[in-house]
Amino acid sequence: MMIKRAISYLGSSLLWCCLTLPAKAESTLMEIQRTGILKVAIREDAAPFGYVDSKNKLQGYCLDFFTLLEEQLIKNLERSTLSVKLFKSTTNNRFSLVSSDIVHLECGPNTIGVDLPENTNFSTAFSTTKTQFLIKEENHDRFKLDRDLERIKLGVIKNTTTEKFIIDTYPSATIYQFSGITARNRGVQAVSQGKIDAMISDGVLLRAEIQRQGLSTSQYSLISKNSLTCDRYGMIVNQDSQWINFVDSVIKSPESAALSQAWFGNKLDSDRLASDSCN
Repeated sequence: MMIKRAISYLGSSLLWCCLTLPAKAESTLMEIQRTGILKVAIREDAAPFGYVDSKNKLQGYCLDFFTLLEEQLIKNLERSTLSVKLFKSTTNNRFSLVSSDIVHLECGPNTIGVDLPENTNFSTAFSTTKTQFLIKEENHDRFKLDRDLERIKLGVIKNTTTEKFIIDTYPSATIYQFSGITARNRGVQAVSQGKIDAMISDGVLLRAEIQRQGLSTSQYSLISKNSLTCDRYGMIVNQDSQWINFVDSVIKSPESAALSQAWFGNKLDSDRLASDSCN
């Protein structure tokens, strides 16, 4: 499913100091109906959910989901058109974009269950996955995930649930923190260059980064264990129950299932298995 129209893309350099945020007196759907504008945010560093390709064009599942959301809003609100404004989100600003009413929704690998700032909530899950270790195949015998991994160099993305879990689970390991929109990119590079022994993240994101960097899949392994974290991903939304229900209905729609199949393919089967192991 390809994006059907040009969408204005706004960076994160907003005039925060000049924004006045009055008390919200209307529902989110009423606001979109009145303004004709849907405001959404997407990551640039989280392939296949949101990323910049080799031609410097924004791509990803979330971008196509926004098109589907727009189509369903047009039907629901009985409008002829809507304008979609895109903002750039990061691990640091994704919640504040929603809590400050800058956007109506943020789409990305957002783990349901983390502590939520005021005026934010999660949609129903649109993906379920498990944390995995990206390692070189030649180092496979060094990794016994039921042990403490002493003197093993582990890479994590800073300020994520995975970082906290790994620090708590493997206290004797050496932890390398990566931050910013190139965090996962640099972590995978560090594994390929032998600077760290493993990069730990969502398996689907690691697989996408391996492909993006042109690394040979036969030379790398993704390993996991049942005790590792199981993540359900949801959209970040505000606390407007009507809006949450609408977003959930789009996520649960047959069109959304087809979109997931187009982007993730057989990953849907692993999602179901991961979801079963989370229960």
